[in-house]
Amino acid sequence: MKESKKLMSNTDYHANEALGSSLLKLIHLKSVLHAITKEFTQSEAMAVGSAVHSLVLEPETFTNEYAVSPKCDRRTKIGKAVYADFLADSEGKTVLSEASLYDVKGMATAVMEHPIASRVLTGGRSEYSYFSVDKETGIEKKCRPDYENGGALIDLKSTRDASFEGFAKQMGDLGYLIQAAWYLDVYNEATGEDLKEFFIVAVENFSPYAVAVYKIDEMQIEVGRKQYRKALTEYASFLKDCEEVGEPKAKMLHGYPAEITTIQVPYWFLDQIKGA
Repeated sequence: MKESKKLMSNTDYHANEALGSSLLKLIHLKSVLHAITKEFTQSEAMAVGSAVHSLVLEPETFTNEYAVSPKCDRRTKIGKAVYADFLADSEGKTVLSEASLYDVKGMATAVMEHPIASRVLTGGRSEYSYFSVDKETGIEKKCRPDYENGGALIDLKSTRDASFEGFAKQMGDLGYLIQAAWYLDVYNEATGEDLKEFFIVAVENFSPYAVAVYKIDEMQIEVGRKQYRKALTEYASFLKDCEEVGEPKAKMLHGYPAEITTIQVPYWFLDQIKGA
């Protein structure tokens, strides 16, 4: 088992080969094939979300990690030269547009001016990395909670819709229950503690940057735990099969079951038809 590493950068954490919740979420939502073949590309929205994390949780690192693109017409020779010099000076940093920086600052301000969000994100510690080994599969696991405070883990998420209904749907669509259960379990295994509470601070990524704070209760944590255990079992079985037959990853996979499956529309759709 490895100790938590405060000085491990986000880049080094993601480069570590231990299993994180992102792969399990994709296995649950799609398949093992989708999870192991997905190529990471950072969108502008993802860059904004990461920048908000930095500005709220580790503001002292923000200027070292982010640079704002200068105003210049890159269609002209002078503009191209200005931008080339900017990129050279900003090597290793994430580039944000002025509009994105405006949103990042607005979101960070909204979070830190919110009476509850500011309280749960103050007085604790951020961006520690934790590692443990799964007893059932032998797979090394990792997690990197956004924030730890008062015996709870807190995740800061940017979103288009932080309303109760909208964010509840997003939790299901994006596998947030898996993330919550995984983070709590890996953290507890790595530290010997028994944390049970997981909160999400959700901030909308457009003006007026509305903020909400949500708690995921123990019943839903258990749902997420069952979801990730099923996904973890599928992944472990896949690794074992690859090892036994000596085939490279993905060659043995079809994504979905290699058989004919009877399909039905969701029950809620049938209810809509009955009520029509």
